[in-house]
Amino acid sequence: MLRTIGYTLLVCVFTAQVGVGQTRTRETRKTVAQENGDTTTVESVIISSFEDITPRTGMVIVNPLKFLLFYNLSYYFRVSSSVVFGGGLQFPTPEGINGFGLNAELRFYPSEKSPRGFYIAPNVSYNVVRSGGEEANPFSIGALIGWQWFPGDDFALGMGIGADHYSGSVSQRAGEITRFDGWAPALRFDIGYAW
Repeated sequence: MLRTIGYTLLVCVFTAQVGVGQTRTRETRKTVAQENGDTTTVESVIISSFEDITPRTGMVIVNPLKFLLFYNLSYYFRVSSSVVFGGGLQFPTPEGINGFGLNAELRFYPSEKSPRGFYIAPNVSYNVVRSGGEEANPFSIGALIGWQWFPGDDFALGMGIGADHYSGSVSQRAGEITRFDGWAPALRFDIGYAW
């Protein structure tokens, strides 16, 4: 598990370097005056930077790290230059457990280049998980900080870290209800398609 997370972080760092870059060009110009044949040589170094400014309004992503517990799919829509709204579905992956989950997230991009770059994202989720005679209904509210980039034309990569506060109950076959309440770390690695 730690090895997978390490490789994932390495890939993210490498691909983040692809999105923004600089070009250095050396140039030499010679000018010959027609009247007297004098030659003037000018050498210059031109440094230019480039940035992906492709407009994107929609994005569909999955978080493969979450596949250990939930299959998941989320859709994000650009509301403005600094706000993106998203929602998603998830279904439990372990054998013998069924149910579903819903989540919503609002991403704020301080650079006003949404959906690209650094973001801050408050989020909520609600799940219904059943196994045998028990049913759990976890509700969470949390926040992430993250980075979204596009190393290819439509290929989307994202990474985020934060914390979620879970609360809810577990009802058992005998009629008992157990409450739970607590914080959990949140790690996100998203891959998907944007347009």
